[in-house]
Amino acid sequence: MKLVKYTRRIPRLSLYDDMSRLFDQLWLRPVGETTLYDRSWTPAFEIRETGDEYRFEAALPGLTKKEIKVTLQDGVLSISGERQERETGQDETVHTREFRYGTFSRSFNLPSEVDEEKVDARYKDGMLTIAVKKLEPVEPERRQITVK
Repeated sequence: MKLVKYTRRIPRLSLYDDMSRLFDQLWLRPVGETTLYDRSWTPAFEIRETGDEYRFEAALPGLTKKEIKVTLQDGVLSISGERQERETGQDETVHTREFRYGTFSRSFNLPSEVDEEKVDARYKDGMLTIAVKKLEPVEPERRQITVK
C-alpha cells in the first residue's frame, strides 16, 4: 500500500462544499430533532510514517476506552465505536445541538511489510494512538553460482 498525502480541500470545490453543507443543514436536519442523518459520524484521523512504524491518530473526544474497538485482520486495521447521546433533563432545553452522536467505523489497508503481532493502541485525553511496527527489511539471499 502506498500512503497518499491528504489534502483538506480542493480550492475550486470549496464553494460547492460550503453550499452542500448549507443545504444539508437546512433540509436534512429539522430544527431541534435528531434524524437518521445524525446517527453516524466520522472522527478526524492522521496517519504518519516513521522509519520503523506507521502511527494512526484519531480524535475521539467524549469516548471511553470501553466504547472503542480496534481490530486487525488480514492486513486491515479497523477502528469503530459509538458516542452516546446525553440525556436531556426535565427542566432542560437544548437550543443547539452540534455534537455528532452515534456509531463510527474506519478501516485502513496496511502495507504488507508491517508486523501484525506488534501493534500498540493507547487512548488518552480523547486521542487514540495506534502504532503498527514495520518488519525489518529482508535482504535477498545472494547465492554464488559456479560457471562450468
